[in-house]
Amino acid sequence: MTPWWPRIRYALALLALCAIATCPMARRSCTARRQAREAENLLDYLADRVAAIVATTGKVPPEAAGPTPRPTCCEQGGTCSADPALWSAAGWRALDFSIDGDFRYTYEYAPDPSGESAVLRATGDLDCNGTSSFYELHVVVQGKTPGKEAAGFTPAAGIERTWTKKDPYE
Repeated sequence: MTPWWPRIRYALALLALCAIATCPMARRSCTARRQAREAENLLDYLADRVAAIVATTGKVPPEAAGPTPRPTCCEQGGTCSADPALWSAAGWRALDFSIDGDFRYTYEYAPDPSGESAVLRATGDLDCNGTSSFYELHVVVQGKTPGKEAAGFTPAAGIERTWTKKDPYE
């Protein structure tokens, strides 16, 4: 009768090798997902800022902003450092937006000339391999009250948000 320990020892060794082989891949995946949340969170925040302005004026802010920063974060070593001067353009000031910590994406705000909609974008290459992640949040003014346009004010109930994501963990 053979002891049970040698059999278990080989199974444990195989299990340890499998864990070692997949650990870096799992870590990269987890890191990419965590870093990708930056774009989603900041675009959501920007959409909230647009919604607040729409609630008072009835239109999206008219001044475009970005893409910011230029050059991209990959051209700066993979991560962009906080720099208040980056966010000094009129469009970013109108949205009261800046990033006060390190970040990895290039941000853009593109309003429609009609004031009825805008597009918020974040583009970034998290591992700087030449393949970029792309996030786009399209916001459209909703709930206008008919007949108020002549008075110069069109109250709005809010905005509708539509997301587009391409290669979110790249």
